[in-house]
Amino acid sequence: MLSYTIFKAENITPSGEEVEHLGFLYRMRNIREHTLHMIKSTEVVTLILVHSKGGSRQIDQRQHNMMGHQIHLIFPGQSCSFHFFKETSAYHIRIPRQNFDKLCHILSINIKLLKDYPILHVSPYEFEILRNEFNMIRTELYRYQPLLSLILSHLATSLQEINRSITSQIDNLTPYAYPPMLSRFLELIELHYKQEHRVCYYASTLNVTSNYLSKLTRQYMQVKPLKLIHDRLLKEAMHLLRSSSNPIKSTIVELGFSDFSTFSHFFKKRTNMSPSAYQMQSLKA
Repeated sequence: MLSYTIFKAENITPSGEEVEHLGFLYRMRNIREHTLHMIKSTEVVTLILVHSKGGSRQIDQRQHNMMGHQIHLIFPGQSCSFHFFKETSAYHIRIPRQNFDKLCHILSINIKLLKDYPILHVSPYEFEILRNEFNMIRTELYRYQPLLSLILSHLATSLQEINRSITSQIDNLTPYAYPPMLSRFLELIELHYKQEHRVCYYASTLNVTSNYLSKLTRQYMQVKPLKLIHDRLLKEAMHLLRSSSNPIKSTIVELGFSDFSTFSHFFKKRTNMSPSAYQMQSLKA
């Protein structure tokens, strides 16, 4: 069971809305002067799009000013509070940690980079792009049976926009670059993931041990190498299942699975849906 972010606030204006499903939450609030939000994050990551006329945010005892258009990220384990001095509009998206991590890995977004820049100033144009994606997530969460694939699609766009904004504002990205060995591993996954699902194949090709490859991916990406292979397989499987009305058998062959049972177990373990159920939902969307 997930332990969700806890919000405590004073002087919230009546205007605002909130909707939650599948562990995701959308919250929009217009906040009056002198409102304080105390937040404790555990097993979720929170993105907050803020348009403020003045305020501050404290992260693990460090004070940061709030003004204008900003995106704020809150990661598990952080002690965090908000103090709004003047009128502020805030749009929250709460994401289960496992979904956030999976998206970052699939999109090749460096999580350390996001953690090192938890507050980002954005232009009004960038703000509107992100707010539109947040609103699309809100719309899907209001549906009778929200589609996880659509929610994740809009989150992926949001994370890519955030990543692009961060990288455009940093002069030296060298500390966040992957070492050549890890970059080569990621390239090999892209080339061979359909035929080769084993870590030992990639380790052998790179002339290193599986343990060394595991240390490398854990240090820079906080995951095991097998998860990177599986994430790439899952991304392609979801794409193939959405692209035709009856591609399950061909999908199994194309992705190198030995039989339907193996593929079904792989897919359901990671999506909580059978391949056929996912396909049916996608076709209805």
